Amino acid sequence: MSGDVHAHAQQLHGYLQAVTALKDDGSLFLCEYLGPVAPQAALDTLCRALTLAPDGMRLEPIESVACSGALCTPRQWLLERLLPMSEADRAPLDARLYDGFEAELAELFGSEPRWYQLVSSGRGSLASRLGAIWSIFVFGTDDHAYVLRCSWDR
Repeated sequence: MSGDVHAHAQQLHGYLQAVTALKDDGSLFLCEYLGPVAPQAALDTLCRALTLAPDGMRLEPIESVACSGALCTPRQWLLERLLPMSEADRAPLDARLYDGFEAELAELFGSEPRWYQLVSSGRGSLASRLGAIWSIFVFGTDDHAYVLRCSWDR
């Protein structure tokens, strides 16, 4: 991965802010650099960034997480509106929006990033600790991890 890792997070955050404006449904996205750590080993770093104790939480590969809820994957968060403003807004946004996000990641990282989701390990609910509708994804390469925080402000 070339370039400044913090600049990559800012670039991705800018892209996500444009998605926020386009969706216009109360969705909020935040991308931050977690540090020089592999995504699967970033739980402690993530919890420090979220100011949460790591007990009762773990990072799971995104493909192994059982989906329960309206928006479970980054693709769903970026393309589907939680509260459509009109009948025309009920359809998901153009899939090229997410494809562009994936292409941006591949270009920045020089390879496909690995994705993990923050989940409860059965001792208490994450929703009670984080509030509202949200999902937290950690992604990156062997050497660098980022967090994508998705939430809804209504």
